[in-house]
Amino acid sequence: MATLGGTIATSGDVQREQAEARVVERRRRLEDERKQRIFNAKQRTIGIDKQALERQQLEKDAATDMEARRDQAFADRLLVTEQRVQLMERDVQRARKEATISVQAYREQMQQRHMRKEWDLNDPHALRKEQPARVGDQDPLIGPSSLQKFSGEDLDYGNRVRKQQQQQATWVVDQMMERQSQIDNEREMERLAAERQAEVDERRGQMEEEEMRARENMNVAVRDYNRALSDVKRDREASRRMQDMEDAQEEIRNQLNSDLLTENPNATVSSSNPNRFLKYNYKGMSPEQQAAVRNEQARQAAEQEERRLREKEEEQNWDLVQEAVRRNLIAGEREVFRRKQELAKQTAEEQRRQAEEARMRKEVLYKQVYAGAIDDTFFMQFGTSSR
Repeated sequence: MATLGGTIATSGDVQREQAEARVVERRRRLEDERKQRIFNAKQRTIGIDKQALERQQLEKDAATDMEARRDQAFADRLLVTEQRVQLMERDVQRARKEATISVQAYREQMQQRHMRKEWDLNDPHALRKEQPARVGDQDPLIGPSSLQKFSGEDLDYGNRVRKQQQQQATWVVDQMMERQSQIDNEREMERLAAERQAEVDERRGQMEEEEMRARENMNVAVRDYNRALSDVKRDREASRRMQDMEDAQEEIRNQLNSDLLTENPNATVSSSNPNRFLKYNYKGMSPEQQAAVRNEQARQAAEQEERRLREKEEEQNWDLVQEAVRRNLIAGEREVFRRKQELAKQTAEEQRRQAEEARMRKEVLYKQVYAGAIDDTFFMQFGTSSR
């Protein structure tokens, strides 16, 4: 923010002052150009001033553009205001909803239908709760005109039903006794069957013991036979291992003297082409070839290290360039801020100058012009303006 005329002005005030200063400067420039055209007979033209019309069109377009930007600013401000209003309406609706829920909960807990004083008139189960029209045969409320007791009714129906229920209970007890007697008979039969099964188990145990003794005798005979077979197999395996050892020693001697294990370099070269190696008999590179491979690997490693250093140096250079750009941007922003301050200061000085000129004009008008005195200034003002 800047200070104008002893008061604090916002960025919008500064921009408005800048726009007014530009408008005043433009009007002065146009007035000077108009004076040059009108007071100079050589440059004065009769008819339509095309350049002036073009400038007027440009000014009109600029004014239209400014009006559009102002409308857009108003629309943006209206949109923000609308969003705030919507948020406030949403809060109000939420508060109303919470109040409605609270009221409904209070009604459900404290204002139920059966709590109302007129509930006895609106109770849908009132008839169920009333006393029946006939309590019994000796009810004193039953009179001749009550139409609740008639001749031919079965008044002994309850006693007859109770007797039937007692008879059914007696039948149930008899059935239970018969069932218990049947269960006792089944238990006695199970006991006899268990004794018979015990005798059978004892006899089976004796037979199993006899079978075990016969099986042990058979196992002894089989063990002796298997031991004899094992001795024969062991002798046969020993002779076979001896033969295998002799064959293996012979194979080792042959391999030690072969070109495969001795890695004879002459055996890896093709007989038809000295520069061609046999894949199935190739045993590796010579010391010279290994040294050449290591040298090539060292050269590639050095190239990779050099490329890494070069990339690192390029990254550092880019970092320096970015830092320089950042500093230039900061310096540019500071310069723009300084220019804005200078422009604000110039605008304030221009406003003070305009205020002083207005004050002087008022003094001239009220003290000299409106006084009615005519002096040399009245005649000198002719030919000084294009209006």
